[in-house]
Amino acid sequence: MIFTLLLVAANLLPNGTFDEGKDAPVRWERADGLTSFWITEKGRGRILKMDSRPERKQVLAYQAELKKNPSAPPPKPLPAKAPYYSSIGGNEGVMIDSELIPVKPGQNYKLTVDARGNSKPFVWIKGFRKHPKRNVLIDSYQTRLHAYPLSENEWRTFSIGFNPTAKSPHTELMKVRVYVYWPSGVCYFDNIRLEEITEGEMKKLMKEREKE
Repeated sequence: MIFTLLLVAANLLPNGTFDEGKDAPVRWERADGLTSFWITEKGRGRILKMDSRPERKQVLAYQAELKKNPSAPPPKPLPAKAPYYSSIGGNEGVMIDSELIPVKPGQNYKLTVDARGNSKPFVWIKGFRKHPKRNVLIDSYQTRLHAYPLSENEWRTFSIGFNPTAKSPHTELMKVRVYVYWPSGVCYFDNIRLEEITEGEMKKLMKEREKE
């Protein structure tokens, strides 16, 4: 009898399925209950829901309130009216960040996400380095996965390849940022993965990216 061993690449992103944590996923930012939500979907477990339809003024006012009182309950959403330019999605957009993870110099990576919805979301990789004089982190790299075209009901999987240190060799840390902008809408996300890949896999993903 012959057995075939399938090796699955390790997910470098802690809790990319969002399922670890009792009431909310650990190692991810808190959802605000107005534009971002941790919810459960049958067959998937915990997923991330993001809504960029509320009025910008309402969202900014609630964000200011949360800084003063982190336990302030979310208000009832006030969806913007057509043509929706006054929505938070028509301006800053809405986002959720992962925790920081280390970057390996020279390494190629693959970012993957499952998504569905009715907007055109991005999933960013944000890279950072230590300031050469001050003991603070500063931006040093960014790239983004275009998670579209989406289906409102069918989950689809999207991937890109990237190398944070190829042109920004001082990049030391990175994080994932899930971002919903324009058109204003609702999107859902699950199973975010960061994997180390070979040069051959990188070239294949870059060719696919050129078609976007």
